[in-house]
Amino acid sequence: MTFWSKTFAAALLTWAWVLPVKAADMVWTGVIPKGFPGNVYTWHLRPDGSYSEDGRDRATGKPIQPTLAGHWRVTAKHMVMKQDGIAYVFEGDIFGDEYLGVLYLDGKRFARFCAQRGKAPPQNCTDISA
Repeated sequence: MTFWSKTFAAALLTWAWVLPVKAADMVWTGVIPKGFPGNVYTWHLRPDGSYSEDGRDRATGKPIQPTLAGHWRVTAKHMVMKQDGIAYVFEGDIFGDEYLGVLYLDGKRFARFCAQRGKAPPQNCTDISA
């Protein structure tokens, strides 16, 4: 492999990692089994660093909350999402199409959460591979 081929391949691998996280309206769907059992949360992340969150009852599909808003950032594979108006902070790591971490409330650890890319929720956090 030539120098330019290696450089191009490295650039593609870098963009393959960065682009999915920064794409327009990236959707993640998660659960917080011990904090809010039976609820499913969908986050719509926008490229400007903002997001909206909808929550619904897993069994009925009915909304459990009004749409909430917040801001997100990614550093390497670490993502932090902070809600506006409520002191919730989702902090964790991205492993491919999975996002695993801890939900904090008022700076204190509240519960673990897991999410996967797309609109389908994980059944529970044991379904997550990482």
